[in-house]
Amino acid sequence: MIDRALTFFQDRLNTYIKIKTGGQKEDVVHFPEIQPPRDLSLPSNTVSIMLIGLEEERTFRSGANQSQRLGNGVTIDGISRLCLNLHVMFISNFTDYVESLRILSLILKFFRSYRTFDRSNSPALSPEIEKLTTELINLSFMEQGELWRSLEMPSSPSVLYKVRMLIFEDMEMESLETAGDLGAVQAVTEQL
Repeated sequence: MIDRALTFFQDRLNTYIKIKTGGQKEDVVHFPEIQPPRDLSLPSNTVSIMLIGLEEERTFRSGANQSQRLGNGVTIDGISRLCLNLHVMFISNFTDYVESLRILSLILKFFRSYRTFDRSNSPALSPEIEKLTTELINLSFMEQGELWRSLEMPSSPSVLYKVRMLIFEDMEMESLETAGDLGAVQAVTEQL
């Protein structure tokens, strides 16, 4: 699901940048290349979209299992959902520094104009994802330095967003458990 959220942003940004540049820029948003054993390589003249971190959404972190009541009065305990926020960085890596700033400005405009993505305004959004919202993250100079050092890369024009929220729940497991429970209920009622 994380892959679908990030490729969704990649596609939408590529389309937006093409429109705003009058077709001058063809698919400039890419994922970094991973060079074994661990080096990241940012292709030149592109914007790299990179997952920097994940965090559990504290608002929904009850730890309690969700229960589901079926039409016949049977209650089934389900697995609790995992709600995650993504920290996504967009790094503008053009050989022309001014061009890096121009494309980064377009990314900022895009996320300012489109803060919420759901199926009503984004039909290409994966059916697994109900809604995504974005929020600009402000880092202090010290935090920025630590981030670039941890990535082992030189600082480049970039912006960091928090993307709320992906909800992970295994519906197939719930339906398997539900089917098993219903089978047991049916077997008991047939014996009566």
